[in-house]
Amino acid sequence: MESVIKLSAMNPRSIEIRLIEGRDEAYIRVNEDYFSLGTGQKLNISSTSSLQEGVNLLNLMIKTYPLKERILRGLFGQDWCGRFELYIDGKLRGTYNQNGGVLLGSGEYTVAKIELNIEITNPPPPPPPPPPPDDIKKQLLSIINRLQKIKGMNPTHFQNVGYSTPYIILENNIKINVWKNLVEVDHVFLIDPEGNCCFAGYVGWVRRKKFYRALQQIRNDFPNI
Repeated sequence: MESVIKLSAMNPRSIEIRLIEGRDEAYIRVNEDYFSLGTGQKLNISSTSSLQEGVNLLNLMIKTYPLKERILRGLFGQDWCGRFELYIDGKLRGTYNQNGGVLLGSGEYTVAKIELNIEITNPPPPPPPPPPPDDIKKQLLSIINRLQKIKGMNPTHFQNVGYSTPYIILENNIKINVWKNLVEVDHVFLIDPEGNCCFAGYVGWVRRKKFYRALQQIRNDFPNI
C-alpha cells in the first residue's frame, strides 16, 4: 500500500509544485483535476479552482510512453524518473523522488501521494504591488552579468529561444530557459517579464556540469517563485 504524506497549511497565499526532472511524462492530480508539467516548470495550484478548504489529495505522477514511442524518443532501456518540489508561501516543504524500470511502457507511477489539509482562519492579505520597472531592469542586468561570468559561456543569437523550456523561474516572472541542440550543446536564455529574450549563450560539453551548478547558484542567490 502506498504511503501518504500528510501536510497542513494555514491561510496559505500560494501552494506551488515544481518539476525538477521527469521522464517520460509528468503530471499532477489535484483532487479530481489534472495538470501536466514540463521540466523546470512550477505550477501554482492555489490559483486554480482545484483546491478547497479542508483535506486535498495531491498525486505526483509519471506516465511512460508506449514502447514504440519510447524507442523513437531514445528512451528505450532508460528508467522512468520523477523529482518534484512542493512550496507553500514560497518555502520548500518537500522534495519527492522516485524512479524505476520500464518493460513495455504505457505505465503510470506515483512519485508521491500527499494529503494537504488547508485551514482558513483569516482572509489572505492583498498581493504586494508590482515592483518598479527600474528594479526589474537592475535584476536582469545582475543576472546577465552572472551568466556572462560562467566559465566557457559564449554569446549567441536569440533565434532558438522558441525551442527552450523554463529551467528556473525567478521573482517578477523572470525566466532562465535552457535548450540542447542536435549535438547536445547546452544553451541558456534569459527571459524578461514581458517574454523578451535579454541574453542568449551556450557552453561546450566539458563545461556542462559547472554550467548547471552555476545556474543553481543563481537560483539560490536570487528570489524565486
